[in-house]
Amino acid sequence: MKLGAYLRDKREKAGVTLKEMQQKSGIRKSIIRIIEAGDFSQLPEPNHVYFLIEKYAKVLGLDADNLFSRFSEDLPEENEQSKKRQQSENEDFKYLRKVLISFGAMIGILFVLWLILLQVGSETDVFEQTPIYESTAFDIESQDTEDESSDENEEETAEPAEDEETPEEDGGSESESTADISYIGMDNNTLYYDVTVSGNLEVTLAGDNSWVSLSDDAGNTYAYEELSEGEYEIAEDASALYLTIGNAPGQELTVGGETLSSSESTDAITVHYEFNIVRE
Repeated sequence: MKLGAYLRDKREKAGVTLKEMQQKSGIRKSIIRIIEAGDFSQLPEPNHVYFLIEKYAKVLGLDADNLFSRFSEDLPEENEQSKKRQQSENEDFKYLRKVLISFGAMIGILFVLWLILLQVGSETDVFEQTPIYESTAFDIESQDTEDESSDENEEETAEPAEDEETPEEDGGSESESTADISYIGMDNNTLYYDVTVSGNLEVTLAGDNSWVSLSDDAGNTYAYEELSEGEYEIAEDASALYLTIGNAPGQELTVGGETLSSSESTDAITVHYEFNIVRE
C-alpha cells in the first residue's frame, strides 16, 4: 500500500472527514486530496510534503518519522535546486570568512606600523607638541570676529524660525488606504470579503509563527509555508484571493493598508479568508 492510500485509510477508519482534517491540520482540502492520492509532484512546493505529512499525522496520532522510514520510496528526494542553494551558501560563507581574515590581518599590520611610527617619533622628536595656551594675538582676534559673526547669524535666523510651522501641522492627515474592504459574511471557518482597490494590492502578515497559505485564482502562489511575517504584492490579473492562517489569533493581517481581525467573527484557531477583488 502506498503512503497516500495508507493515510486516507487511517483517516477514514478514524472517522475524520476532509472538512475536519482541514480544520484541525490547517491544510486545504485540495492539498489533502493530493497527499492521499500520493501525487506529491502536484503540490505547489513538493519539498513541503514532509511538513504537510507531519501536520496530517499529528491529527491522527501517527508517528511521522515512522511513516517517513516506512514509505521512503514514495517520498520525493531533495531536489537539485535545493542542493545547489546549499552549495552556494557554503561558498558564500567560505568567501566571507576569507574576507574577515584578510581584514583582520590588515588591521593588525596597520597597528604594528602605528606602533613603529610612535617609537621612531619619540626618539627623533618628529611629533612636536605645542602647549594649548600659546596663542598669538592674531589667533585671539580671529576667534572674537568669528564669535560676533555667529551671534549675528543666529539673530537673523531666529525670527523666520518662529513663523515656521511644524510638518505635523502642514502635513495633514495620513494618506488613506487605496483599498475599500467590506465584510460579507462567514461560512464555517471561512470569512468572505469584497475588496475594491485602485493600484497595487498588498497583503501583510506579522505576529507569531504560523502555517500560511496564500494564492489567487490566476494560479499564483505567494506563500505556502510556516512563517511569522511577510509582505506580498498581489498580481493585477487576480480577481480572487485565498488565504489560510493556521494560528489566526496570533497573526495580524493587513490587506490594502486595512487591518482585519478574525476574532470579531470567529474564535477558531485556523481561519480561511476569501477576498473578491474589484479593481477600479
